[in-house]
Amino acid sequence: MAKRKNNSASKRKRKSRRKHVKVDAKSIAEPLTNEIIEALGIGYLDLNDKEKREIAVTVVEELTSSISYKPSKSTLLSRISRLRIRLAPLISEKLLELKRELDEDILDYIVNYGGPVAAANVRRLYSEAKKRGREDLISVLRSVWETYGRPLPVKCPNCGFSAVQPNLICFVCGRKITLKELREAIDFESLLEMFIDIATPDDIKRLEENQAIIYDPEEGLKTRRGPLERIQYVIPLSKSELNMVLRKIEEKHKPKPKIIKEVRK
Repeated sequence: MAKRKNNSASKRKRKSRRKHVKVDAKSIAEPLTNEIIEALGIGYLDLNDKEKREIAVTVVEELTSSISYKPSKSTLLSRISRLRIRLAPLISEKLLELKRELDEDILDYIVNYGGPVAAANVRRLYSEAKKRGREDLISVLRSVWETYGRPLPVKCPNCGFSAVQPNLICFVCGRKITLKELREAIDFESLLEMFIDIATPDDIKRLEENQAIIYDPEEGLKTRRGPLERIQYVIPLSKSELNMVLRKIEEKHKPKPKIIKEVRK
């Protein structure tokens, strides 16, 4: 009985040890480099032998990270082929690391299949696509940015990405937009009318102090109350514009004269 217990314990120990054995991805990947590249569907990309090996090793590392046994060649290649779309962001990241300049095929692959990696590298990819006149890729990249990136509430009139920061500089193309362009992008005149309708006497004082109004994507236009929160844009008001807004708010809150009806005797 004691022997059986000892045997069971030793088996558990062996299993436990096997779980922590790390597969040597490099020794698996390197002999199969060309077949792995074909299974990934990227054999058409202009890659040298070293770049192919690095991509193959990266992919095998990813696929064997949670196992402690060496998969067979057929199993590995079959799995790579099946998961080629899911592995595309990983490959895209490696391509961006390996290539200082992206040729058209590699650029096309990363933009179309890179997903979150393409969004994280949107500035570089936009610049490359713009340089080549690839408006089709720029259009795809805009959708990628909206899905996987961090789109901002103001769209850039130059590149068309929702990427204008509160300092008015576009995160993607780097251009600083004008206040006039900001106003057009948010339909400032309509928002201003809405603001005047809901403004309070307290807003008059804050407008006079700041000489500006705040655009908040969630709340529309509002007066500044302390430090800026979230993503908000400061829009200065001209003297004539400020006077017009103040006058309209004051008129709205001016007490209406009481109408005294004359009592006939």
